Amino acid sequence: MGSCVNALRIVTFLFNFAFWLSGVVVFGLGIWLLFDPAASDFFALHSTHPGAFRYVGWFLVGAGAIIILVGYFGCIGAWRMNQCALAFFCCILILAFFLELAAAVTLFHKQEHIKHYVESSMYDTIRNRYSSETAFRNAFDTVQEKFECCGVKTYTDWLSARWDVEPSTQLEVNEEDAGRIEHGIGAFGGNKGTGYGRVPSSCCNEHGKLSYPNNCGKSFHQAPLNTYAQFINTKGCADAVYESASSSLDMIVGVCVTLCVIQLIGIVLSMTLCCCKNSSKK
Repeated sequence: MGSCVNALRIVTFLFNFAFWLSGVVVFGLGIWLLFDPAASDFFALHSTHPGAFRYVGWFLVGAGAIIILVGYFGCIGAWRMNQCALAFFCCILILAFFLELAAAVTLFHKQEHIKHYVESSMYDTIRNRYSSETAFRNAFDTVQEKFECCGVKTYTDWLSARWDVEPSTQLEVNEEDAGRIEHGIGAFGGNKGTGYGRVPSSCCNEHGKLSYPNNCGKSFHQAPLNTYAQFINTKGCADAVYESASSSLDMIVGVCVTLCVIQLIGIVLSMTLCCCKNSSKK
């Protein structure tokens, strides 16, 4: 009987140690989200209020710290056969199990809402924030360059951008670009109704950068914007960003499910060890 209890104690300790390591992983994930430059740009772009998405990073840091502390009690309780520490560990584990299970289910079923949020926040950026807030402008330029995209759904989204209609943003066109003979092929849509407008330089593809080495995109106002389609990344950024964010969400859901499995096993082992300790006392 004693050898079985010792074996159970070792197995319980190993699982509790794995739980403690999972806390370290969650803590590290939170630190990465907070301080990685790419993640910071993503937060700046998709925050309706500055710093809103950073709460996710801080939440993971806090959750990781709590898991590390609770895992420590679990390891101590298993190794020293301390019933109080094991009971405390087991109760916290049960609570964390249901919270993480709820988080995983919520994330899985809310992906369409997240996609809608990504699109609406990107529209808000190009229409209201790109011209006036440097952080949003730099973040959106980074996204367009990284994913080789332009606008939200398509490059014509920039026809309704506020930055292009403000007099303060009118730029001087380089003489080499101004001397080109542009042949418009028709106007279409946009809030301007004429199809004339410019796009940021970050929208330009390699052909555009070679053909318009100076002020590519910003000089595209001599003809309807669709005239310049061959020089622009025509696909929108919403789908590209959502696919990138979706892969991160899948990773987070996978982490939550893995933690739930580890915690469930830890709960069973800890309760069994507590019962063995109580039986040995009797």
